[in-house]
Amino acid sequence: MGKVYLIDGCRSPIGRGHPEKGIYRDLRADELSVQVLQALINRTGLNPEQIGDFYLGCVGQHLEQGKNLARLIILLAGLPETTPGATVNRLCGSSLTALQMAADSIRAGTNSQMVVGGVEHLGHVPMTAALGYHPDIFKSYDFQWTNMGLTAEKLSEDFDINRTEQDVFAVESNRRHFDAREAGFLGREMVPVTLPDGKVITEDQEPRLSTLESLVGLRTVFKENGTVTAANSSGISDGACMAWVGDQATVEQSSKEPLVEIMATANVGLNPETMGLGPVFAIRKLLDMAGLSLDEIDLFEINEAFAVQVLACQQKLGIDEAKLNIHGGAVALGHPLGMSGLRIAVTLAHSMNAQNAHYGIASLCVGHGQGVAMLLKR
Repeated sequence: MGKVYLIDGCRSPIGRGHPEKGIYRDLRADELSVQVLQALINRTGLNPEQIGDFYLGCVGQHLEQGKNLARLIILLAGLPETTPGATVNRLCGSSLTALQMAADSIRAGTNSQMVVGGVEHLGHVPMTAALGYHPDIFKSYDFQWTNMGLTAEKLSEDFDINRTEQDVFAVESNRRHFDAREAGFLGREMVPVTLPDGKVITEDQEPRLSTLESLVGLRTVFKENGTVTAANSSGISDGACMAWVGDQATVEQSSKEPLVEIMATANVGLNPETMGLGPVFAIRKLLDMAGLSLDEIDLFEINEAFAVQVLACQQKLGIDEAKLNIHGGAVALGHPLGMSGLRIAVTLAHSMNAQNAHYGIASLCVGHGQGVAMLLKR
């Protein structure tokens, strides 16, 4: 089987997922996706006629995100009608799974090049919309683990990670984001988005510089006398990300040097009450698959669903903080569910190029008790 490359990827600025205060309140999920897709095409010169398929990660697949959004984006973007599309849902890991599926398809010889995307507009399609869990699914557990905040509070208790440690993490995530902005790194991955009124969005909406002292007074969100607050959790957000993936022949025909090679992906299931530990088991499985040690990995991107969740994974795995989320993460940016998997892979790929790193791992915890991890190589 041949090599598969993530040739390039880009993302929108991430907006607050609020129907009145979000920057994308007047822009639909499909319209946002089309702008990022067109930006990818323009910056790479990829030929839409040669796209074998389009896989899109999206969690809330109803309202404007329903009815196979991947195919609808193709049509809205004016791409060839012959281009197929499929929409993928593995909750927070949706678009990383879409990237895995595309890599597997190319590796198997089914396609030679594909586009992968991820989008979520939580301002228009709330994560609580259209829920209908069977009550029996919770009978053998201590609490209703569909409340992600309660799973985070459990990790705080299990790993003895206190409120101050989580707030320190939140301050650092935001600081790293602003350092990346100041250094010009975000220009590698972020493309501007034009709103219906003509305003052009060029920066993420949610990051803010803060101090530990400024976070002390915030109330906990999920549990009285708990530790998880709005500041040390990822925000409810809107955003889209797109990437071009191809085989060796595609790279040779292109004038663009690929960012990274996609080496392998691991998916795991675990107790949904501790879903935040998903990256621990997924990364361990991935390293075993690849025959690598943790020390051989130069950079890690672990999605920051909650500060405590990343801290627990870091503690369990023994990851050097200097290698982890070096440009900040979702605690600063926000977490558009269907976008985040591909977003962290694209951020990692650009980071690996900027840092001259050899190996990198992108990983996410996934609601309902799953974990995903992908190995990238330069």
